[in-house]
Amino acid sequence: MRRSLATLALTLVCLLLAASSSLAAQVKGRVLGSHEPIANSKVTLWAAFQGAPIRLGEAKSGADGRFEIKGGGPRPAGSILYLVAKGGTPKGQKTDNPAIALLAVLGAESPAHVTINEFSTIASAYTGAQFLKGDVMSGHALGLKIAAGNVPSFVDLTTGDWGAVIQDPLNGPQTTTMANFGTLADLLAGCVSRVVGDACPMLFAASVGPDGSVPTNTLGVAEAVARYPWYKPERLFGLVRDFYPISPGKNMRPVPFMPYLLFAPSAWVLPLKFDGGGYRAGGKAMFDSRGDLWVGDNWTVGWQGQDALWQGNATEFAPNGRPLSPSPTGFTGGGMEGGTFGLAIDSKDNAWFSNYGSKAITVLDNNGKPLTPADGITFGGRLGLMQGIIVTPGGDVWALGIEKSQLVFFPKGDYTKGRIICEGEQEEPCK
Repeated sequence: MRRSLATLALTLVCLLLAASSSLAAQVKGRVLGSHEPIANSKVTLWAAFQGAPIRLGEAKSGADGRFEIKGGGPRPAGSILYLVAKGGTPKGQKTDNPAIALLAVLGAESPAHVTINEFSTIASAYTGAQFLKGDVMSGHALGLKIAAGNVPSFVDLTTGDWGAVIQDPLNGPQTTTMANFGTLADLLAGCVSRVVGDACPMLFAASVGPDGSVPTNTLGVAEAVARYPWYKPERLFGLVRDFYPISPGKNMRPVPFMPYLLFAPSAWVLPLKFDGGGYRAGGKAMFDSRGDLWVGDNWTVGWQGQDALWQGNATEFAPNGRPLSPSPTGFTGGGMEGGTFGLAIDSKDNAWFSNYGSKAITVLDNNGKPLTPADGITFGGRLGLMQGIIVTPGGDVWALGIEKSQLVFFPKGDYTKGRIICEGEQEEPCK
């Protein structure tokens, strides 16, 4: 009997470990500064989750900047991997630079090869700022997943070069995000490679936030700027001239990363634009429990976009901006026609739209499938133009109309049991 109980207990432990943990993959990569290898940098692989991060392995970079971390061991389910490279000797220098601290947030799994450099550090610090304190990363699983999922928009973690989104046609030629990003990378690189003797103290002093705290390494600088991008941005920009003066007869600064800013920004922000999935002239937007963004579109792609015809549908974006709804139409059906001013997400992640074209209410499930009839909820044609929709903490759904001054109620979010509570001018409050 005792042997049976022991066997059962061991089986349960094994099952729990299998359900709650996974093995960290072997990680290979290189540590670079100003595109050059950093030797003898201590590279540590961590697993971040709700508690203190778990150290999975460690290695030293070689003369070529390359490293390999083998094994790892179990880590909590839902955790994400990240790498921190500290110290090391950049190519061309003779001594260790203790101010070097570089970061690469990888996600649930590691790429086959990782480059840790200034680009990966800025991308990881900006997307994960709320979860970082120095090189310690911790937070709830969904938030960490979303943060890690946005890193590749800025940097290709394999090559350490530009990510796909930051340089795409919506961002590269239309915003200053690449120049902001490149300039910050040049400033970190100035400290890493010590372009001037006191480059690191100069960088730290220019990164002091409103709380007065002074960074002590390059990762601390990236985090400080990410948290307080609005605070005295001209200080950092001034270092571009100090670190990379223009040589006589030249027009360009000898920076390691281009493009760079020509004048100080109003803030060190890194906004990105996204499109697709039928998105056009978006109205109300709401997030669901997975972090996906739902938007009601005034119109659809390819139409002239006139106020006389509100025929837009619904668009869904993943937390990293990837469109999940079909292009060019978006999600259709269930009465969707100009879903613009009213949108709410219920506890089941169903999306409720009040349409401005069809005078109907539409409900889509979290995959974009219509739950309402082809014409939507119209109450036999009685419904007028609707705008506001809310979901209460108790799960009830309320909608407000502007054409007929209607108040509509769906108890517990049951779209089959809705009713018009009141309509038109009321001497007494609706009941």
